[in-house]
Amino acid sequence: MPGQPTMFDSHAVITGEDQLEGYFEPGSKPRGRWGVGLEYERFGVLTDSGDPVPYDGPRSVSAILATLVGDHGWEPSEEDGHLLGARRGGTRITLEPGGQMELSGAVHRRLDTLAAELQDYLAVVEEVSRPMGVAWVGIGMQPLTALERLPWIPKKRYAIMREYLPTRGRRGTTMMKQTACIQANVDYADGADAMAKMRAAMGLSPVVTALFAHSPLTEGKPNGLMSARAWAWRDTDPDRCGLLPFAFRDDAGFGDYLDWALDVPLFFVIREGEYLPGGGVTFRRFIRDGFRGHTPTIDDFELHLTTLFPEVRLKRYIEMRGADSGDPASAVALAALWKGLLYDPGAMGAAWDLVREWDFDVRNAFLDAVCHMGRLAPLPQPVPGGASVAGDLFDAIVGLARRGLEAQGAPGESAFLDPLAGRDRVTPAERLLTDWTGALGRDPRRLIAALSRNTLAGAPGATVPTGG
Repeated sequence: MPGQPTMFDSHAVITGEDQLEGYFEPGSKPRGRWGVGLEYERFGVLTDSGDPVPYDGPRSVSAILATLVGDHGWEPSEEDGHLLGARRGGTRITLEPGGQMELSGAVHRRLDTLAAELQDYLAVVEEVSRPMGVAWVGIGMQPLTALERLPWIPKKRYAIMREYLPTRGRRGTTMMKQTACIQANVDYADGADAMAKMRAAMGLSPVVTALFAHSPLTEGKPNGLMSARAWAWRDTDPDRCGLLPFAFRDDAGFGDYLDWALDVPLFFVIREGEYLPGGGVTFRRFIRDGFRGHTPTIDDFELHLTTLFPEVRLKRYIEMRGADSGDPASAVALAALWKGLLYDPGAMGAAWDLVREWDFDVRNAFLDAVCHMGRLAPLPQPVPGGASVAGDLFDAIVGLARRGLEAQGAPGESAFLDPLAGRDRVTPAERLLTDWTGALGRDPRRLIAALSRNTLAGAPGATVPTGG
């Protein structure tokens, strides 16, 4: 942002809360520079046994990363000698706590280039993983292996999280090791636009969770949920997770998110490579009183923002976090859905109108119901058109997203929404439950094969159309 003061340089010391008041403004972009980013997590499993892929060894996550680095030109990301990720251009691979591999994609103006990046990632990971007998499955909950048998990735921040989160909720460890999601990231024009997008996205998040529900199995058995992933987040840490009440106010602004972030306890502070547990100290108190002799910097604040996990998260862009992982076509469909809904004012306004009248308590109750019932979760209050359950809104929001893409001059991109067609009748979780007891015969190897699609080609409706 032209003229931005140097107070936001990463090493700048924060001496007062007022220094952060304009922190989110530099994320503002003119419409012509808006893009979409995709983050896509999957679980690694050994195809011969169904066991989770370990971190170390000849058939391991670290071996796959090392091959990407050594044979395919990716740049390594290491911590204390542990290979924990890789980068090639704007595409990054990172590891989640239980060994989940995550694509963190570049920013794309068009969905066809986003899909091409995803396809390139899928192809190279498949090429490296197949000779090791490793498959990557897209699903919201690790479906076969008990929590205690899943690996821990040797990353310092995860070591602190695994100690801290069980003091705040009952399912923090489950969230860390046993869940996987798809996330879409979008830009904003200014503070008012950012909060309008956050409000609409957070209001629609439970419906999107139902639409993408895909985690009904745990340890090879039905777990009684449609989105066990979302249910794990519901009891992880009330300080930093869930829906944010201020986001639904018409006058909400950047300052409201900042105030909330300042009052969330620190996970840790990093000094000279050492991670210092936060011990319940909020960032606001860190600014006022220091922490173990240290004064906060912009780096510390930016790190703190990455440890906040609301359903919709603000950085210098907006992250929608409410969807279970699925096949690659579903990942691109999520990006198309949010681009269509949030980048066209008419589509965004009409989508927000569907859920505008609900109060905060019923929004939370609805999200709880969605975790258990998916598309059959009762809507908390009547909505236009007489809809009564979550699934009744699926066609409406997908239709609005199509309209929004067309209004943006990219009607061809609406083909990326095709995998969502018909989900008012059956969601991925319901289809998986039917297949598990039917066509898959409760066979782990068949399940792995069914969930490890590694290409967009051949998925229903998931061709790679051009952007407009």
